[in-house]
Amino acid sequence: MEIRNWTSDYYITNESSCQQILESPDALRELPSLNNVQLREVADKRLARFRGMVQDMYNPEYYFKRYEVRNSRTGESDVRCGMYADAARCSLHEEISLDSDRNENAERQIYVVISEPGLNDWAKGTSTNAQEASPATHNSNIREQNVNDNSEEMDCSEPVAKKAKIGADDDVSMSNAESAAKVQNVSEEHILNFPIPIDGGKACIVKVYDGTVLKLNQVIDVIGFVSLDPTLGTVHDSEDEMNDAEVSTHNPPPSLVPRLHAVRINQLGKSEIPNAPEIVSKAQLIRGDLHIILSQLLFGDHLAADYLICHLLSTIFVRRDCLCLGTFPLNITNFPASKRDTFPREFYNFLTLIVKKSHFLEVTLENLNELALIPKKDYECDRLTSGALQLSDNTHLVMDETGLTTGELTVTGKGNYSALSDLLMFQKLTYDFKYYTMEYETDIPVLIFSDVKSFIPCPMQIALNVDAESENLYGQVVEAARQYLKDENRLANIRQYLEALRHTEFVINEDITKVIQEDFVKLRSANISVNNMHAFMVLARLMSLSYGKTALDTECWKKSVQLEMERLSRLPQRG
Repeated sequence: MEIRNWTSDYYITNESSCQQILESPDALRELPSLNNVQLREVADKRLARFRGMVQDMYNPEYYFKRYEVRNSRTGESDVRCGMYADAARCSLHEEISLDSDRNENAERQIYVVISEPGLNDWAKGTSTNAQEASPATHNSNIREQNVNDNSEEMDCSEPVAKKAKIGADDDVSMSNAESAAKVQNVSEEHILNFPIPIDGGKACIVKVYDGTVLKLNQVIDVIGFVSLDPTLGTVHDSEDEMNDAEVSTHNPPPSLVPRLHAVRINQLGKSEIPNAPEIVSKAQLIRGDLHIILSQLLFGDHLAADYLICHLLSTIFVRRDCLCLGTFPLNITNFPASKRDTFPREFYNFLTLIVKKSHFLEVTLENLNELALIPKKDYECDRLTSGALQLSDNTHLVMDETGLTTGELTVTGKGNYSALSDLLMFQKLTYDFKYYTMEYETDIPVLIFSDVKSFIPCPMQIALNVDAESENLYGQVVEAARQYLKDENRLANIRQYLEALRHTEFVINEDITKVIQEDFVKLRSANISVNNMHAFMVLARLMSLSYGKTALDTECWKKSVQLEMERLSRLPQRG
C-alpha cells in the first residue's frame, strides 16, 4: 500500500514495518507537506508532514485510547482504537459504553508548531512529491475519505462524559450547523501567533503519543495523520462554565490550523551537508569568494570582512556558568553618514542570500517602548503569546540602531533593553509568565549596526575604515556583488561552507598552549584585559575554522592576535 493511502488502523496493525519505511527519505517524498500545499489538496485522516518551530505547549489532552461501542439495534459490541484521531467512530444506532471495563483512558501531549520564523526564501525547500501529484490523485484520495459506512464521529479528545451523550434515541445524523453551538470569531493573526511576520506562514497543532518531550523553539519535522474535521473549530454546548477566549484560541478552524497526530518526529539540530568533507577541503577558496563580497560591501574594509566571517560561523559549543563559549556578537560602526539610512538594510538583504534564517530589527526609541520582544503568558487564553525574540537557534538577528534617538524608556522599553542585553551577552531570554519568569537558553548570533558604539553592551566593536572610492561608487559595488552571487555554484558553496564549518569539531592542541601563554604575558603588559584575552581565543578558533582547519596552529593564532590588535587600535578610547 502506498504511504499516502495508509490509514491509522493499517499503521497500528503494522507499526514496526511502517516505521522502517518512514525512515527512508525516498518514502517521505511521497507525503504532502502542509508547509507547501493547500489543505484542499490533503486527504483527511491520511499521512502528511509539517516542519516548524515549537511555539507553545498545552496541557496534556485526555482521550479514549480504546473504547467499547455497542449497537443499540443488534446488541453487538466491539472495541475500537482512539489513537491518531480527534473523534470516536460511531455509526447510526451506536453508542460508547462509558462504564465498560474494556475502555482505556490515555493522554497525549499537545504542541503548537509554526513555520520557522525568519526562514529565508531559498531555504524553504518547496520540492515535494505532493505538489507534483496531479489534482486527480488528490481528489481521488479525498473522495476515498467520503465513501464510508455513513458513520458519524464524536469528538473524544476530552472525557466523553463532558460531551453530549450519543445514545439509541439521539439524532446523531444532525448537520454540522446544528451540532455546533457557535463558530469562534477570532482574528487570524491571533490564532497563528507568529513572533515575527512570516510570508505564507502556517501553524499546526501536533499531538504526540509516544512520550517524546519537545522544547520551546525547537525545530522539528513531523509525520502524522492529519485531522481536518470542520467541527473541531466549533464549541459545543456544555454544562461546565468555559472560558470563551481560551476555547476559541485552543480550537481554531482546521482549515487554518490543522491537527497532526504524530507517528514520527525528527528533532532537527544541525543541517546535514552530504558533501561536507569536500566543502571543508576547499574552505580556503570559498572563504576567498566570501571575503571579496563582504569586504566590498563593507566599503573596502578587509579587517571587518574577516570579523564578519567569524561572526557568521559562530555558534555555542559549550555553556559554562554564565559563559557561552563560541558566541561572537559583532557591532559595526563608523560607516559613512551618507549611507546610514540605507546601508544596514542593503547589507541585511545580502545576508538573507547566504544564511538560512535571519531577522532585521529596527531599534528605535518607539520600537523599544512599544514592541513585544518577550514572550508572555496569556492566562485568559491559556497560551504563550509570542514575542519578536522567540526565534529558533542559528537565526541571525541583525539590529539597526541608526534611527535610535535620545528619550525616556518606559517600563516596556526597559524590559526590552534587558532582554536584548541578556540575549547578546548571555544567550538567554527571560519569558514572562506574569507570576514568575523563566529563562530559556538561545543560540542567536547578533549583529548590530550603529553610528557609534551600541547602547547594548557588545564586547566586539569594529569601526570601519572606509575606502573613499568604495563609498563614492557604492551603488556599482552593490550591483557587482549581486552579479557575483548569480553564479549558482559559488552561492551554493558559500551557503554550505557556513553550515558545514559552523558545526565542525575543533581542538586546541597542547603544543600551541605554551605559545598562547607566552603571548598572554606580553599582552597583559600592554594593558590587555582578561576579557580581551577571552576574545582573542574565540577569534582564533573561528579564524582557524574559517580556513577549514580543525585545530589551532601557531600561524592562525599569530594572525588572530594581529587582527585583534588592529581592531582595538581603531577604537576611539585607544586612539
